[in-house]
Order: sequence, then structure tokens, then C-alpha cells
Amino acid sequence: MSQLKSEAYFEEMAGRLKDNAALADQVKAIFEWQIQKDGKTAAVWTLDLKNKPGSVKKGESQGEKPGCTMIVDDEDFVLIATGKLKPQEAFMKGKLKLKGNIMLSQKLSGLFQQQSKL
Repeated sequence: MSQLKSEAYFEEMAGRLKDNAALADQVKAIFEWQIQKDGKTAAVWTLDLKNKPGSVKKGESQGEKPGCTMIVDDEDFVLIATGKLKPQEAFMKGKLKLKGNIMLSQKLSGLFQQQSKL
């Protein structure tokens, strides 16, 4: 079983969140990422920016329903995380699908502003 490239970015995101705990105060929402590989969901990550201090965990949200769910291919997620593909462009091209309150996705820009060096 091959590891998804996106896993390293979620781990980095968790570290970045520890350095910027105030982000949970600003965003106040729970996000779920469904990472696709070969057209099937290969991993699910939950980004909790509603409950302090915030967290990034592998797996579905426990207890609270996510305000926004994002469905994206592993390769496309990496392009978005590294700044090589704009989220709006990915959405318009059908590479990024959103469920729930899509306006919440705009609040994630702070997490992707510092482009990953991985």
C-alpha cells in the first residue's frame, strides 16, 4: 500500500497549527478533507478549528459534523498545498469538490499562505 503524498502536508499543517493557535479563534469551524486516489477515498483528515486549541487528525470528525467537506485527489491537494494550483481554480475545473458551507473554505487561506517546503 503506497503512502499518500498529502499525508506529509497534513502533518506539517498540524505543526503549523501548534505555532498559530489563534487560528482556531479566527476560523471557528470544522473541516473534513476526503483525499482521493484512483477515484476512491483513500484517506480522510479532520481539521478542527472550532475547538481550542485546534487539531489535525486522520479520520472522520468525531461528534461534531464538519461545516465544510472538501473532496480532492491526492496529487491535486499537493498542488494546492504548495501554491501551484489555486483552490478557486481547482474548484472551477472540478478538481476540488465542496460540500456544506463553501464560504468556510475561504477561511483556510491562512493555513496555505506559507507554502510548504516539502
